[in-house]
Amino acid sequence: MAYYITGRNGFIGKNLVRYLIQKGERITDKLEEATHVVHLAAYGNHYNQTEPKEIIQANLIMLCDLLERSNHVEKFYNISTSSVHLPVQTFYSLTKSLGEKIIDTKDDRFVNVRPYSVYGIGEANHRLIPTIIRHLHTGEPMELDTKAVHDWIYVDDFIEQMLQGETEVGSGMQYTNKDIADALEIISGKKLNYTNAKLRHFDTKSWKAPKRLNVRSIFTGLKQTYEYYRTNN
Repeated sequence: MAYYITGRNGFIGKNLVRYLIQKGERITDKLEEATHVVHLAAYGNHYNQTEPKEIIQANLIMLCDLLERSNHVEKFYNISTSSVHLPVQTFYSLTKSLGEKIIDTKDDRFVNVRPYSVYGIGEANHRLIPTIIRHLHTGEPMELDTKAVHDWIYVDDFIEQMLQGETEVGSGMQYTNKDIADALEIISGKKLNYTNAKLRHFDTKSWKAPKRLNVRSIFTGLKQTYEYYRTNN
């Protein structure tokens, strides 16, 4: 098999490339050679990505262009977002929802994959878990929306479950940000200095995948992640 991956320089993309190479699969830069496409490239899922034209270009126009050239592939994974389920939509999640509708017009080789909160080695420093780890070590105060909930899934587990055919890819369990901070305090042996922050406008009381998947525990994944950042930062 030969994989063509958009967004492969991002967090999930880099881990996917590593995972596939370890499994003996081939990564190609030529779409015409690909048997499988994983469309990870996106815009608008980070706090500083707010330009509407860029969001539309990345999440809809790029998808359409890619689909036009992918009729030959055996499998096309369109990486969407679990936030399409939320009662309050962001502009980003609205474009992802429209992207799913486009995929739905295709045959069953083309699938939508909804990742929940993917974490692990190589995640951007401004994301929640790396931020907590950094503040545990510096002792500097941070703001934490303690009541916000997420379904966290370790990046390698996300990749495995996606390639095995799961489309709603989370652990099936949710944890508050306070739960994550408490676990990292235990792992690190340090105390987090934080003040309570307000929930974001789209946060909800329930945000988890519809079924439990056979993935590593949150504590195991956090410990692996902590050890990586402790030794590499």
